[in-house]
Amino acid sequence: MKIIDFFKNHHIDLKDKILVVASSAGPDSMALAEMLNSQKEKLGYQLVLAHFDHQLRDDSFTETELLEKYCHQHGIKFFNKKWAKKLQPAQGIEAAARIARYDFLTKVVKEINADYLLTAHHGDDLLENILLKLIRSGNPEEMNSLQEVGKMNGVPLLRPLLSYSKKELLEYDKAHRLNFIEDSTNQEDSTMRNRLRHHIVPCLKAENPDLLENALRYSHEMSRFKELADNNFQKITPQKFLKVAYRLEKEKLASFNVEERIYFWQNFIWRTWHERVNQNLNGYLLLEYQGYYYLSRHSLQAKPEVFKIEVDRKFDYQGRKFVLSEKQLSYPMAGDFWMQKVDFWAGSLLQTKLPLKNGHHVKSKKKFAQAGIPQYLRPYCLTIYANQIPVFVEKTYQSQLKSDKFIHYYVYEIID
Repeated sequence: MKIIDFFKNHHIDLKDKILVVASSAGPDSMALAEMLNSQKEKLGYQLVLAHFDHQLRDDSFTETELLEKYCHQHGIKFFNKKWAKKLQPAQGIEAAARIARYDFLTKVVKEINADYLLTAHHGDDLLENILLKLIRSGNPEEMNSLQEVGKMNGVPLLRPLLSYSKKELLEYDKAHRLNFIEDSTNQEDSTMRNRLRHHIVPCLKAENPDLLENALRYSHEMSRFKELADNNFQKITPQKFLKVAYRLEKEKLASFNVEERIYFWQNFIWRTWHERVNQNLNGYLLLEYQGYYYLSRHSLQAKPEVFKIEVDRKFDYQGRKFVLSEKQLSYPMAGDFWMQKVDFWAGSLLQTKLPLKNGHHVKSKKKFAQAGIPQYLRPYCLTIYANQIPVFVEKTYQSQLKSDKFIHYYVYEIID
């Protein structure tokens, strides 16, 4: 298959487009650069190479020199950046390097208003990725994270070489007399990927020479199933709740079995926070309460606070902005109540009982339960006090007292 077929199959028109190729000076990215360079005049696109020098090897400068020479010979614009030593962490350097590299690459795309970022991931990379994720999590979405067409930091990302094997790319380099630099660390067994590459993958290929085709077929089929699932899931939309959680009626997922519900929330976390999580939704709290599902990060820690406020003057509470007013404003209304002109305070609900119209009181936890608000989210509900008496609790309670001498107050949330 020629690289041009990739763009035809995905209906990608390259005329007048700007393509940024992530280049490492290795055999894979040099092959990709040459394949694209050979077609740029015919198809009418502009080619740009971008290189991120991790400076993890003393001779890494030779990669920059090789790429600069290649770009000069072929009239290709070249961007290069060095990873400052002071920004390199002592641990987790592999993940940090990947983040820093993609941050640089996507910034280049945005700065020059390019249309696509292309990487030289190939079929062997795809197979290794599937095996790595199978070992680490078994999460189907993670196992299929290396897709031909996707996005990275909001930038369209293309991987046109997934149908090529590493062997085919090396043969291409040889046939076109391309110079490249092999990363010496690829020969070490210090990482799981390298151990799979050196010892496991050759055994699997010996069992089936068409293994890479099977890996690509798996990726295509998983993408198709994921698209079907996404289209189905996107019809069900959890609502933002108190700006720190999402809430969904349980009946919306009543037709799903347990595994399907877990996959729904994994999918939602990916779409919302762009994070892959396992079946335990690590890092997130999913709670069932009073007919609702609540999803939030585990790290929620609301600190109780009460402070004086002035009518028609904006104030902040738990990361949100509000205003108490006698006027009807254009902001979304959080609630209202009637009260005489007094000093008002706002913040957390500190009392355990709320006053009723008949002079009796009701326990606040009962009102919260009736409103379907779990305990850990209750501190995020704004409370308004008239002097020291609560007259309004967001989504939960408002004073029932009313008089001709009272003023009608409105509580608005200011949405930027």
